[in-house]
Amino acid sequence: MAVVGRAPAELYLDPANPRLADEGLSVEQQDDILLWLWRNKSVNELVDSILANGFWQHEELFATKEDGRLIVVEGNRRLAAVKILSDADLRERLGIALKEHPSEAVLESIRTLPVIQATRKELWGFVGFKHVNGPQAWDSIAKADYVFGVRRDFDVSLAEIASGIGDRHETVARLYRGYVVLRQAQEQLDFDTTDTQHRRFPFSHLWTALGYVSIRKYLGVDPEALENEEPVPQSHLRQLGFLMRWLFGSQSQNIDATVRRQNPDLRHLAQTLEVQKGIDLLESGKSLSVALDASLGDAHLFRTALTKAEANAREAMSFVSTGFKGEEELVEAGNSLLRQAKSLKTLMSRDES
Repeated sequence: MAVVGRAPAELYLDPANPRLADEGLSVEQQDDILLWLWRNKSVNELVDSILANGFWQHEELFATKEDGRLIVVEGNRRLAAVKILSDADLRERLGIALKEHPSEAVLESIRTLPVIQATRKELWGFVGFKHVNGPQAWDSIAKADYVFGVRRDFDVSLAEIASGIGDRHETVARLYRGYVVLRQAQEQLDFDTTDTQHRRFPFSHLWTALGYVSIRKYLGVDPEALENEEPVPQSHLRQLGFLMRWLFGSQSQNIDATVRRQNPDLRHLAQTLEVQKGIDLLESGKSLSVALDASLGDAHLFRTALTKAEANAREAMSFVSTGFKGEEELVEAGNSLLRQAKSLKTLMSRDES
């Protein structure tokens, strides 16, 4: 592929950039795309670098021709930085101020940019390796959007995508599965990623949750179904609504997320969904701890409580010589503990007989 010099004005920022997955922008909205990148993707750092060193001509941009426009598929942040530096009217229009004006040497370095032109299909492996599995990783939503687009637009299997970008950890499959479930929740349940109890939308909660058999069973899906664009059957959309609520909560409805942290909350959620009693309690609004205890059963709870009591007693014994000064209330607590231990032993002996 030949490298050709192109003026910045000839190049368009890409509205299909996975970083912009939820923005719904079109190629005609170049100012909006640039302003979003400036505000959200640290374009100012690239501007400062170019101001200090000029544009590195060995860092090619990759572009594709669509509807007569040369759209940059790889290198949007660099293109945004160059457009800001080279166009004073653009800076004024968008309210962007520079800490210093570019020198003539800097302006000369950005009069033309090195561009390699190819189709998106020819470029997906390179872009995917760099941003999905490589050194300049996007956030997980952007990665998943890219994987989804490659599979849908170019009819490439998940296995081929994983192989093409060097993924050996099933990251591609997990991202895709989470993304199609998220899209289904958005399209069929009006789920809003901005209306959650988390400061930033924790997409990893969803694709990690789908790794648990009990959660997949609750949704009525299996790994094969999760390779479809609408994996959750219509009969289980209600369950999908509950799962999204448990994972993410809702600010507008004042609903707290059941899963605050992946570890251990997500594991506990999966355990709770293994039995119908736990499911019923969660769906009725009970806390995860209450539903989990009910789902684990009395035998498990008894073992856990007895083991914890023994451990606490051993710990108390280790501090008697230094921590006990004859306090009457502690003597009474010890007597109470002894009575309870004897009663417990009696009850356990009866059960054995």
